[in-house]
Amino acid sequence: MVRNDLFAKHMEEDCRFWKTDKFYVLQTDYSENLLDKGFKRYDEINLKNKVYKKVAFDAIESAADVSTFCTYKGLKFFVENASNRKYTLRPLEEAMNYFKDFPKHGYDPVYEVQENEIEEIWEERKPIEEFIFDAEPIVFLKKKKV
Repeated sequence: MVRNDLFAKHMEEDCRFWKTDKFYVLQTDYSENLLDKGFKRYDEINLKNKVYKKVAFDAIESAADVSTFCTYKGLKFFVENASNRKYTLRPLEEAMNYFKDFPKHGYDPVYEVQENEIEEIWEERKPIEEFIFDAEPIVFLKKKKV
């Protein structure tokens, strides 16, 4: 699973979250046990596999800004998405220079690659100012075999 968003821990559950005027909204994948923790199912058909919960600031145990990266052909890329073992990658500056593939008017470099072409995949987690940061800064999801 590719994670590029703000994530909070609440009642030991890791959830995507955002702030509204009066509270924070936590969202995660549906699980029957989450309903017992006060999460609710969405009514919208396209969100049936998700649950949400509105909470106050002090209900959030910790939080981090999470981004997913990988190495492809020895260079670092931002991982935008993944589906069916196919990854959508956006090159960072070093990769753009190497491939001579730069953003142009109406064009942003994007690479579609199979999972087996990717050497390593990891999450970088950064603190969010007002929250407790209780996470490893870097977590490898796929590590190069040595």
